[in-house]
Amino acid sequence: MSTDPSTRTRRPLSVATCAIALSGLAVLGSGCSQSEAATSRGPAADVPAATPQGGKSKVEDAVYSLEMKPTGTYKAGQEGVVEVSLLSKGEYHINDKYPIKFKVAAAPAEGVSYPKPLLKREDGVFEENKGVLKVPFVAAKKGKTKVAGVLSFSICSAANCLMQKQELEAVIDVQ
Repeated sequence: MSTDPSTRTRRPLSVATCAIALSGLAVLGSGCSQSEAATSRGPAADVPAATPQGGKSKVEDAVYSLEMKPTGTYKAGQEGVVEVSLLSKGEYHINDKYPIKFKVAAAPAEGVSYPKPLLKREDGVFEENKGVLKVPFVAAKKGKTKVAGVLSFSICSAANCLMQKQELEAVIDVQ
């Protein structure tokens, strides 16, 4: 085998190798660090996970607090609202460029309907460190039922941005 560089045979790069190389360049060229693009923060203990059966009414974490709660009394057949509130903590703030949205549960509780099944940032009030969305619903019958959905949001510090999706639910008592 010759050691002269001009006589070496070059192998063509595979499509997979090229794709991997280009994706690495895209990350470097985008100006984002690994932590800014990350969608989770590491160990599961840091973020209370939602269960497959449903969400939680309150999620507390080191950088944010999230809660879905009833706002008053509810009557069967009449529209009511539950409130979803987001509060950033410490050096973190709500990302003003992220398209915050709340999507109601894919399989709503029996007898519960939603006049607006997808709420966006503009449907609520969001400031630097707190935000509120009011989720309208109609419960057809009396008794306890659930209002549920998923909130997609982003919380940032000077060092990184965290993108989150949290399942939430509120148990309400319909009169």
